[in-house]
Amino acid sequence: MKQKVILDVDTGLDDAAALFLAAGAEELEIVAVIATAGNVGLDKTVENTLNVIETTGLSCPVFAGSAKPLIRQPVEAGDFHGESGLDGPVFGKRVIQELQEEDGVSAMIRLVKRHPGEITIISVGPLTDLAHALRREPALPSLVKEIVVMSGSFSGGNVTKDAEFNAYADPEAAAIVFSSGAPLVMLTLDITRTVTLSRERLDFLRTIEGRSAEVFSQCMDTYMANYEAKKFGWPQMHDPLCVAYVIDRSRFSAEDRRVVVDIDPASPSYGMTSREAIDGEGGVIIPTDVDRPWFWEMVERSLRNLP
Repeated sequence: MKQKVILDVDTGLDDAAALFLAAGAEELEIVAVIATAGNVGLDKTVENTLNVIETTGLSCPVFAGSAKPLIRQPVEAGDFHGESGLDGPVFGKRVIQELQEEDGVSAMIRLVKRHPGEITIISVGPLTDLAHALRREPALPSLVKEIVVMSGSFSGGNVTKDAEFNAYADPEAAAIVFSSGAPLVMLTLDITRTVTLSRERLDFLRTIEGRSAEVFSQCMDTYMANYEAKKFGWPQMHDPLCVAYVIDRSRFSAEDRRVVVDIDPASPSYGMTSREAIDGEGGVIIPTDVDRPWFWEMVERSLRNLP
């Protein structure tokens, strides 16, 4: 039986890679995609998400999530993803995908209630949508199968010295999610920084036939160029790693910890995540290592499965 997932994305370049991986994964059934503000503004992330889902040939519903963080002023990451958030590919007129009228948070709650214990939420942007859903539906932690997020770092940030972008973009939301008691998996920069896309691998993936592989490669060309311009090495596969975890968690090693978030706006470490030991259950699962050759096999397989 396929694993039902809701993808909550702020579609930039590595979000697109995550969507392609999920769409082509034989183990997953995407029941909804929610686009939230993050890498760029909501209007752009919605457009990017619709275009990528259209490219995959899926007919799953796409919803608009939150337009701004709970409290703080928005921050964006256009310097990594381009002005559109998805610079590189050029998309034609859509014929399948259109935005649903229902808002993303309501859709998330509705779907989880309809399928109690069956849906895994994969959130790879700021955690604003999840925080709103937890506030509106206190039973959400017992209704989801699992929540898998790309958020935080314990070894230095990528937007400030201490903070990772998704946690920094809405620290208050992250604090709500990490203290919710929901079954939670947190993939941090500590592991995602270790999975990188080399030029040789991109050249190989570019040889796969189909529009999805073509758009994936165009996205990664831009991603690689922006990494090179900043002298940050090879592009890091932050968001796709969350999808890979849901495909097969046995390929990961992990630890169990309590996670806290600095939510003091006056603090120089605003948005920083820290881990603490726990007694018994109730912690956050934090993957620490992954079978990297297997990950790239999954990416190749998904691209070959897509049109």
